[in-house]
Amino acid sequence: MSNPFSPYNEPAFVAWKAGVQALPSSEVLIRNADQTEPDGRSMRWIQMSCESSNIHSVEGNVSRIRRQFVLLAEIAGHPVGFCCAITGRTSSDPLFIQLVTVVPSVQKQGVGSALLSAIAHWQPHRDIAMATMDTNLAAYKFNERLARSIGGTIQSVPRNRFRPTDLGITRDEKHRPWLITRPQETN
Repeated sequence: MSNPFSPYNEPAFVAWKAGVQALPSSEVLIRNADQTEPDGRSMRWIQMSCESSNIHSVEGNVSRIRRQFVLLAEIAGHPVGFCCAITGRTSSDPLFIQLVTVVPSVQKQGVGSALLSAIAHWQPHRDIAMATMDTNLAAYKFNERLARSIGGTIQSVPRNRFRPTDLGITRDEKHRPWLITRPQETN
């Protein structure tokens, strides 16, 4: 029996999901997320559509937008993905990519690449750190392509190199931290 109070039954979510599933291949628009209820709701719907994503409240997502740099990806006006990042505490610390989420129906259409490219260009002088599951070879290949696209190199780093909270993970998660080192600027 279906739960009538489930967020999956909200008419606006059902309409958004149907619209996303019917999207043609189209240009991806990347924009800064706004600290508003509509963008917090868009993030929630994306989270609800992705099995590997934790689902947060609209208010929790708006709070995240306030604390972090969050980009939203849209195709034909429909939100289809987002990326969250923070900068390190000092100017020599890396940019920490904490989360990249793309709805399954538009994966492999360049949405994730567009989000990562935009995040990388936001802080072009910083190296980039992120974590992936030990067994997720596809995520490693994805991050390797990002490194090549910005002229950098990627390497695995010791698990204790960065604080788990900077990477957006908990201490017990079986994630491997990666560092993309950007080429040094020469004057």
